[in-house]
Amino acid sequence: MANITEPTEQQKTASCLDTGKKLIKVLDGIINDKKADIPEGTDFSRILKLAYAHRISGMVAYCAEKYDLGKEIKEKFNQELFKTAARHTAQEREVQELSKCFDNEKIEHCFLKGLKISSLYDVPEMRFMLDIDIYVNPEKFQDAIKVMEDRGYKKISVDEKDCSLSKKPFLNVDLHRELKYDFDLGYDFYKDVYERLISKENSYEKSMTKEELYVYLLSHTAHHFATAGTGIKSVIDHYYIMKNLVPQCDENILYKYLKESGLEDFNKKFSKLTKVWFMGEESDEVTEQMADYVILSGAYGTDINYYVNGVLRMGMSENKNEYFIKRLFPPYETMCYRYPVLKKSKILLPAFWGLRILSSVTQANRIKNEANGISSVDEINKNKQEEFLKNVGL
Repeated sequence: MANITEPTEQQKTASCLDTGKKLIKVLDGIINDKKADIPEGTDFSRILKLAYAHRISGMVAYCAEKYDLGKEIKEKFNQELFKTAARHTAQEREVQELSKCFDNEKIEHCFLKGLKISSLYDVPEMRFMLDIDIYVNPEKFQDAIKVMEDRGYKKISVDEKDCSLSKKPFLNVDLHRELKYDFDLGYDFYKDVYERLISKENSYEKSMTKEELYVYLLSHTAHHFATAGTGIKSVIDHYYIMKNLVPQCDENILYKYLKESGLEDFNKKFSKLTKVWFMGEESDEVTEQMADYVILSGAYGTDINYYVNGVLRMGMSENKNEYFIKRLFPPYETMCYRYPVLKKSKILLPAFWGLRILSSVTQANRIKNEANGISSVDEINKNKQEEFLKNVGL
């Protein structure tokens, strides 16, 4: 019997990138309504697998009529199309109901992220949305949680920024009382966003201006890019944002907001990648690096990106003992962000540190794994990633 050798990590990476480039061509064909130039004998099951990892399988299914895929793989594509469309329909219906519930309780609310982006797609049903994101009046955050629980949602997690809730079979909602983490580009810009929201007539629903929405969506992509990585879906999103949102914006105001939020350079680089993939623009070295990073990141990034980027951008220490100490005893400014009551009562800081120690018991394995990952970051990877993030404007 012949020996079967497992592929090396380098070979897996090369294979993923090769499939990713074919996937991008397929997506370009869907977006621009053409049959892409895909090599004869391309394994579309691999393309579907990678598309699923990036949460774009429903969109890729739109290529099924353009290629001779065979009955089995075509059926899988059609299943993904049906699941994505059914999910979108259920989420749209739930959004309408939630808005009515918040109106009844006089809770100001603003729908965010995926819901706003999918409305910019030529076919909204093709975009997969994991969560319904809602920003609520910070003073009525607990009231909003109660509304969700009364509708049958179960609280999954809650922190200083969000509360995640879930309702079977697949409805997930993230309630936000803050829009950005304190280490994000744009954090200061969005600290007082509630005061700037535009009210909807005869409703407690609010919305951002077109310019603020663009910058917010870009800042969300930047957050993921700079922490663990962001996937192909974010580039497709940016294409439709550029196509259908930017023309509605005041160019001068948009430029001003990008500059104030610190996202001006990242906007240029990420827009360049989008144009290369879907608008026929020529690539360059930085764009090629960005493309590989995005393809390899999957929908929600990778552990290695998280560890390396964490060392660079969030002040994590490669030394395990230092990491544990910093994890358990964050500085006062960080603790204030997580526990706002400390802004008025600094004397309670030791008590809240104690609370973190107690809560860390249930997360011991995760913290240990993080520490091991952080300590594995070598100087070469750190320097290489630092240069890369600098080159993309982060």
